[in-house]
Amino acid sequence: MMVALLVGVLLAAGADAQTFYYNEVTKDGRIYVFADASRYDAFVKGEATQNGPVITRDGYGPNGETVVFDSENAINLYNFKHGRAGERFETSQEVAKSDYPTSKISGLMFGDYYYYYKWHQDQISSSDPTSVEGQHGFWFRRLYFTYDFSHSETLVGRFRLEANSDGEFAGGDLVPYVKDAYIRWTYHGKQRMTLGMQPSLTFGWLDEFWGLRHIEKTPADLYRIDSSRDFGIAFEGPAAIEGVNYAIQFGNESGSGSEAQFGKILRFEGRYERNTGLALEGFYSFGRRPAGENHHTAQGFAGFKKKDVRAGAQYIWQQRLSGEDGVPDQRIDIWSGFVVWDVLPKKADLFLRVDGVQGSAGGVETGLPGADGIDYWLMSPQSNFTTWIFGGEWYVHPSFRLGPNLELAKYANDPDPVNFPGRDQDSIFRLTFFWTF
Repeated sequence: MMVALLVGVLLAAGADAQTFYYNEVTKDGRIYVFADASRYDAFVKGEATQNGPVITRDGYGPNGETVVFDSENAINLYNFKHGRAGERFETSQEVAKSDYPTSKISGLMFGDYYYYYKWHQDQISSSDPTSVEGQHGFWFRRLYFTYDFSHSETLVGRFRLEANSDGEFAGGDLVPYVKDAYIRWTYHGKQRMTLGMQPSLTFGWLDEFWGLRHIEKTPADLYRIDSSRDFGIAFEGPAAIEGVNYAIQFGNESGSGSEAQFGKILRFEGRYERNTGLALEGFYSFGRRPAGENHHTAQGFAGFKKKDVRAGAQYIWQQRLSGEDGVPDQRIDIWSGFVVWDVLPKKADLFLRVDGVQGSAGGVETGLPGADGIDYWLMSPQSNFTTWIFGGEWYVHPSFRLGPNLELAKYANDPDPVNFPGRDQDSIFRLTFFWTF
């Protein structure tokens, strides 16, 4: 008799489900009723409160609760369980088709027409007589080709290729290589795990806040404090305190290259962001390297973003252990501040940034180690310096910008006063072009 009654109810509802399923959950004073097992599973895992079309009836519960149904079938099953009359729906609500799996191809390109009109020396090195001063021409600093694939709302993957012009003024072809190759799983609410070749925590979020990566890299990236990519695993998400987010990343510290078993790195990041526009970030990393040449890195950032203005200040400290008795450790200190003004939002902006870079070992000024390997700059590692970056942009189209800008590095003293006296700065003018598709 009960079976017959249930069959009658389902027929009255016009249901054509091939299998029978029913569940109801009470949460936050509401009753959620499911006739679809997959939607119930997603609900209890916290993937979505309402992951699809629903039917809501206020005061429909036994104690006046609001009842949320995942379908018309769920209504009749609920009515049957609670001794209510079945309902016939003349026009069944169309079940929305799933948006997944889905994929997207996108691209990003930027470069400059540059004029390097002042340089601290006459040639790149004793073995390379190239004279950088006075050079001008076109180059691509970044070419991205990206494929994003979403298996579901909670599981996405990215594959990205990068190519760029040689940044050491040596010419050659633009050879693509793998920049990103990762999968990201949102496993509980907004908690996420990322596995594969991915952005480094050191400045991934700061890149977005600065918002002018195509003009210049953020300080930790530009001055080679850490690589922009790493192969590893990361966990991130909101913390228990409103506005606070955390991130932990464990990687090879091999950049976009292959694992070499030279060491590993552990990065920690904490951020605080509110709708008021205030943003704070703290970061620490420890990189273990061969022969005790380990790296400690810490940075703090405070920024403010409101309507058409954003500004920020940052301090970076890095200690590079020598690993040898009697050899002093290398210390690097970087201070940076910037302001960006959207004069005409999405049409024109102006920007100014100042970086102060200091290197020392055993209390002696050393300059920035490896500064002569900075792509598109080839700065001097023999002196501390201050970098000024300023200019503006014009949006030809939301996806295409042109921006004249000047970068000037002023050294604290002549990098090579014997061979090149008075050569105490590097200056480069750029007309930067940027577009996406």
